[in-house]
Amino acid sequence: MEEGCNEVELDTTSHIPKYAQIRNWIQAMISRGRIRKGDKLPTEEELAKMFNVNRMTVRQAIDTFVIQKMVVRQRGRGTFLVNEKPQELVYELDNITSFTDKMKTMGITPSTQTYESDVIEATDEIADILQLGSDRRVVYLWRAKLANREPVLIQRHYLPYQEFKDILEMDINQSLYHLLVEEFAITLHHSTQIFSASLATEEDQKIFGIFGPFPCIVLESVIYDESNIPIELLYSTYRGDRYRFEVHSGQYIFQK
Repeated sequence: MEEGCNEVELDTTSHIPKYAQIRNWIQAMISRGRIRKGDKLPTEEELAKMFNVNRMTVRQAIDTFVIQKMVVRQRGRGTFLVNEKPQELVYELDNITSFTDKMKTMGITPSTQTYESDVIEATDEIADILQLGSDRRVVYLWRAKLANREPVLIQRHYLPYQEFKDILEMDINQSLYHLLVEEFAITLHHSTQIFSASLATEEDQKIFGIFGPFPCIVLESVIYDESNIPIELLYSTYRGDRYRFEVHSGQYIFQK
């Protein structure tokens, strides 16, 4: 690393936590080529002195790069940059997929953090999509999905209350699709999906741990059973800097 360890002043009036400002500074050094693959990062002590913070704050900043497998700590040697970009996550559109299953196939440890699980009254739009009758109650789940402890996806689920009320008594910090198949004997037969681009809301920024506007991909999906009955409406917000979406198309049919 060519950058000297001169003191850098953090913005103490900003809503961005100090560790995130330090992380952003390190990321900027990587993006500008000031820290290259194979380079040793400044020590925690050097960074703490540079930013006038305690070492725990510095460690929290560096931990984000460890989780993303961009840096490795070597005992007695220091912390080294091994990848200039975090591991890319792939979303394939061929079949209905479980985040848990997909991460495991990529060698990534998945986990779930639940922020809310409740019964709410569906809006007209949600009631129409789920084809609800007179009972407009739905089970609402608001969860974050983590890859190697890093939040990369935020999900908001809506399920018909009468069919799935028991799910609130179950452990929902696991694959929801596993629960639907194993506990409710549901066949996840097919889905419709609509993609759009958006900037992360302040609420989502806090969950992702990245502060300030940044791009996300929002997916609205409706899952149907084999009788074409909708069983779930799901809004998923993906970090735009972590995901790549793949569509596998069939043969082109020429029409005159």
